[in-house]
Amino acid sequence: MNAFRIAWRASRDLFDELFTAIAVNLLWVVINLPLLGVAFSLGLTAMIEWDVQPLFLAALVLMLAVIPLGPSSTGLTLVAQRIFEGRSVSWRLFADGFRAPRNRSWQVYAGWMAVFIILLVNIAFYTQIPPPYNAFLTMFFLYVVILWIAVLIHLGPLVVLQEDRSVVKLFRNALILMLGRPVATLITMLLMTVIVLLSIAINLIPLLLLTPVWLAVWGFRATAQAIEEIEERRRALQNPTDDGPPAAGGRGRRGQIRPRD
Repeated sequence: MNAFRIAWRASRDLFDELFTAIAVNLLWVVINLPLLGVAFSLGLTAMIEWDVQPLFLAALVLMLAVIPLGPSSTGLTLVAQRIFEGRSVSWRLFADGFRAPRNRSWQVYAGWMAVFIILLVNIAFYTQIPPPYNAFLTMFFLYVVILWIAVLIHLGPLVVLQEDRSVVKLFRNALILMLGRPVATLITMLLMTVIVLLSIAINLIPLLLLTPVWLAVWGFRATAQAIEEIEERRRALQNPTDDGPPAAGGRGRRGQIRPRD
C-alpha cells in the first residue's frame, strides 16, 4: 500500500544521511526531553492519584515545553526537507529553526498543545462521571485526541512549506491533508505509534538516537505525497482531457503549496 511505500522510502532516505540525522536527533532530544519528561511524570501521577494539582502542573509544563519544542521541531523538519529532496544536510541546518520561522513555530505548536491539553482535561473530567453516561463522551474525546495527534504528521512540514503565514490556514490545510487520505493517515499513524512504543520499550536508545528525526522525514514525505495527490485531483477536475505531466515543484495560491520533485 502507498503508506507502507512511503514509510520504506523515508527509511531509505534517512539511511543515506544517517550520521547527520543522529546528530540533529540527539540535539532535539537534549533540548526537549527534560520538560516533556517532567510533564509526562506529572500527568502519570495525576492519573494514578486522581489529583487535579499534578494535572494542572503538567498542563503548565507542556505549554512551557512549546518554547524549545516549536523551533527545535521546525529545525528537525528543515533537516527532513533536505533529506527528502536529496540535498546535502548539515547539523547546522537544525539551528535555522530557531531563526526565521521561530515565531511561527511557537504559534503553531502552542495552538496545537493548547487544544491537546483541553482534550485531555475533558477526558479526565468525563471519566469521573458515573457510568453509563461517561462512556460515550470519553470515547468521543479519545477519538478526537487520536485525530489531533495525527494532525502532527502534516503540521510540521506545513510550517516549512506553506507560504501563507496564517496559522488558521495552516491548521486547515493540515486537517485537509489528514482527512483527504483517511486510510493512509490511519496506517501511517499506527506504524509511527508502533515505532515510538518499541523505541520506548527498548531502553529508549532508538528514541534517543533516531526516532524523532525518522518520524520527521517520514511525515515530510507523507505530506509531500498527500499534496501531490490533491494537486493531481485538482488538475484533473480543471483539465479533464489534459494527460500531460504535472508541473514541477513550486507554490500555488496563498495558503497552498506543492511539493518539490
